Amino acid sequence: MKKYLLIAAALLLLFTLTVCGLTACDNTSAPVDTGSDATAAPTEAPTELPTEEEPTVFETDLVTEAPTEEITTEAPTEEATTEEITTEAVTETPEAGMDHGIVRDGTPKKYITIRMDDGITQDARMMEIMKKYGVDCCTFYINTGLFGANWAWVGQSFNRPDVTHIRYTRKELASGIYNGFDVECHTLTHPSLKNYTEKQVTNEVKRDAQNIEKIFGYEPIGLAWPGGDTEWNEQNIKTILETTNIRYGSCTTRNTAKGLGKFSLPQYFMTWYPTCSFSDADSLTLLNEFIAADCTEDMLFYVWGHGYELDIFNTWEKFDTMIKTIAEAAAADDSIVLVTNAEFYQLFKDEIPAWKE
Repeated sequence: MKKYLLIAAALLLLFTLTVCGLTACDNTSAPVDTGSDATAAPTEAPTELPTEEEPTVFETDLVTEAPTEEITTEAPTEEATTEEITTEAVTETPEAGMDHGIVRDGTPKKYITIRMDDGITQDARMMEIMKKYGVDCCTFYINTGLFGANWAWVGQSFNRPDVTHIRYTRKELASGIYNGFDVECHTLTHPSLKNYTEKQVTNEVKRDAQNIEKIFGYEPIGLAWPGGDTEWNEQNIKTILETTNIRYGSCTTRNTAKGLGKFSLPQYFMTWYPTCSFSDADSLTLLNEFIAADCTEDMLFYVWGHGYELDIFNTWEKFDTMIKTIAEAAAADDSIVLVTNAEFYQLFKDEIPAWKE
């Protein structure tokens, strides 16, 4: 009996060992499956981690290097630009009237200068006449915000609709129409300045000057007040002197009406009153009187006008006579000096103030 019990126990033990062995085999296979998933995860992880880390490293490099590059690149660019502007202003862009070659030797002279406003197509015929006699003492004042503008109302206001008032285009100006003559500011759009704000006045004058500099290659220094002497005020003068490089302002009122002599020099350059208008009935008479006058002190004959007036009043022959008279007088008398408005300013800027101190 005991023998059979021992056999039964041995068989039971053998059965138990067999079952445990099979369970151990099952537990071994499970980690293999899990290991298979773990292998897939590391395969993705190395792919994702570098993908995530590389942008981080790349962005960090940009943040560190970009500012350095920007500072290195932009700072020299700004400095170069500043130097370039300064160089151009000083050496490459001459000031109007500087290359006149006229020397004041201390002896009194009789200066003649002409001014014509608006930059209109009649100017071409006027320049032909002046070139015919070798006279180049005329300054033309233009509005660069009105390129090609047709002011038909000007002729109509004189009951002469046949007379044009057409400004040159920028392309025409750039072609060299005014070569050999002085071109200065007449404001951008020819407004009445008296009711303008300081900012508006600056904009009208400064932008016109900048455009002229770009087209003609020199810095204008003069302004012809648009609309006549009732259309600006003393504040305009102060604003222009403070915010622009303009240093003289040509007026329309005869100097005798301001208590000045017929042939006197300006008291202040910003209120530079002329001798007369070309269309004044006595303009030729005044010219001849000036030519005949004894030169005991510096004198100035300053005539102004518009090209369209020669069409309105049929005075082309009169203009021809005036220019011929000027040319002959200058050839015969060394005391007579022909100058543009800007040249006269350059000659006397150290003696005549721009405005009241």
